[in-house]
Amino acid sequence: MIKYLFNLYISIVLVIGLLTDKSYALKQYEIDLINVYKKLSPSVVSILTIAYDENMFLEPVPRQGAGSGVVIDKIGHILTNYHVIQGAEEIKVLFGKNSYPAKIVGVAPNNDLAILKVSAPHNILIPAKLGNSSKLQVGQTAIAIGNPFGILGRSMTSGIVSAVNRDIQTENGIYRGMIQTDAPINSGNSGGPLVNTDGEVIGINTLIFSKSGGSVGVGFAIPINVAKKFIPSLITKGQAVYPWLGVNLLPINPGVARELNLPVDYGLLVINVIKGSSADLAGIKGGNKYIIIGNGFKLPINGDIIIGLDSEEISNPEELSSYIETNKSVGDIVKVKIIRNNKVGYVNVKLQARPVSN
Repeated sequence: MIKYLFNLYISIVLVIGLLTDKSYALKQYEIDLINVYKKLSPSVVSILTIAYDENMFLEPVPRQGAGSGVVIDKIGHILTNYHVIQGAEEIKVLFGKNSYPAKIVGVAPNNDLAILKVSAPHNILIPAKLGNSSKLQVGQTAIAIGNPFGILGRSMTSGIVSAVNRDIQTENGIYRGMIQTDAPINSGNSGGPLVNTDGEVIGINTLIFSKSGGSVGVGFAIPINVAKKFIPSLITKGQAVYPWLGVNLLPINPGVARELNLPVDYGLLVINVIKGSSADLAGIKGGNKYIIIGNGFKLPINGDIIIGLDSEEISNPEELSSYIETNKSVGDIVKVKIIRNNKVGYVNVKLQARPVSN
C-alpha cells in the first residue's frame, strides 16, 4: 500500500510538473527578445560625464551627466550622441559595474554623433553588428537597450518602427531622416542602440517628444547608415566629412518666377558656383547677368535651375541638403536635373567633401 501511494505521489508530481512547464513555456517571440538582449547587452555601455559650472562665488561646481553608448570595434571605440558628452571634462564608460576612462575622438554636432575611445581590457570589448537602416519598414520590431535615467543600469524595451525619414527640428538644428519608434526611450538612453530582432543596430537613440521628460511613445533614433557614413572620418579626422554640392541658391516661387521671367515657378536658381566645388567640376552654371535689388544689391541671374536630384523633385534648399546628407556619401554620384536655356537636362555630379572649418 505504501509503495502504491508513493508511486501515485510521484506520478502526480510529474504530471503537475509537465502541466506547469507547459503553462509557462516561453513563446517564440519571447525567446527572440531574450536572445537579442543576450547578444547585444555586452556591447552596450553606460557613459558618465562630469562638467564644471561656476557658482555665484566663481567656484567650480561639478555637474554630472549620463547616457549610453555602443562598442563598435575591438580597439575601444564607442559610438554615442554628441549631446551626451558635450562640454564634458571627465568621461567614464561602464561595462556592468566596472568603469574605465575614455576620451573624445571625434564629434559631429550637426548629426548629434560622437566617438569615444575607452581604455578597457580587450576581452570585454565586444563590438555590436551594425545593420542596414535603408530598408526599414513601419511596423517592424524595434528594441532599445540603454541606461535609463543614468541610475537604473542596462535595460531593454521594445516596440515598433513608427515612422521613417522624419526631419526633426531641435534647438540645435534639423536632424534629418530620423527613425521614429514607440519603444520606450528615457533620459539616459541617449546614445544607446536601437536594434532589430536579428540583434543588428539599426539606429542610435537620440531624443523623445515629451512635456514631462519621460517616454510617451514618441522617440527618435539616428539611422545607423548615417552614423556609418561618418564613423571613419570621426575616427581619423576628429569630425564628420559631409558630401557637398557647392552652390549658392535662390528658392523659386511664383512671385520670384514672375519677377525674373523664369520658365518654372519652383526649384532652385543657381546664383553662383563655388570654384573647385563638386558642382563647378561637373559644369553646373551660376548667374552671368545681374539685376539690382534692394539697396543696390547685385543679384546674379540666368544660372541653371535645379529641379531634381536623382528621381526626387527638389523645391527648396532644405530638401536639397536633406537628400544629399541622408542618401549620399563623399565620392557618390548624384544626378542633378536642371533647366538651362529653357531646356531640361541632367548633370552627373561626383560629390566631394565639404571644406572642413578649423
